[in-house]
Amino acid sequence: MSKTLTLYRPVGLKEAELILDSGCSAFPPRLPDQPIFYPVMSAEYARQIARDWNTPDAGSGHAGFVTAFDVGTDYVSRFPVRTAGNSLHQELWVPAEELATFNQNIHGPVRFTEAWYVTGYLGPDTTLGPLERQLLALFEQSSDALPLIQANTAVCLFNSAWWSSTPASAQGLNPSDHLRLLDHLRHARVALHPTWPLPVPGGNRQTDPQ
Repeated sequence: MSKTLTLYRPVGLKEAELILDSGCSAFPPRLPDQPIFYPVMSAEYARQIARDWNTPDAGSGHAGFVTAFDVGTDYVSRFPVRTAGNSLHQELWVPAEELATFNQNIHGPVRFTEAWYVTGYLGPDTTLGPLERQLLALFEQSSDALPLIQANTAVCLFNSAWWSSTPASAQGLNPSDHLRLLDHLRHARVALHPTWPLPVPGGNRQTDPQ
């Protein structure tokens, strides 16, 4: 088995949805004014960017997601590692035109490991209603919620940490029902997508985005 190196990338909601559209197998092409693709070398650096840069940004949907993914070491060694600031801030510089080949060298899925939010986050488009009512809506329509969870993969993946970190009362739930529904959701996700774990809540800062 070839050796791999785990890299990280902080993304906003739009890029997260494009990654999901690829089956969690690839990062989307760069825009014309983005000549470099910047994965970073540590989870902590990715966390800082997701928390401090993505969440205040309306273009990121007022959310920051940390992704982790494994790339073949022989391939990835051809790209320079640059330090931006202190020694923690190390990133890989991949030319935009190389990104398609970079994606082909990702081993396994791109994993969403952490999620950060601020006030203003609305989540992906859905017919389930407003964000604070969606967790209940997944389970109240039928005794078998799996089809609805499957049909709302993006909603469950990207909103689950918000539902988990937001008080039950703000979602029209009592604490015991809140925990029960979150537990049902986790079990359903394992059944449906065992290689796409739900991200853990990094934080839900209920403040006005800057």
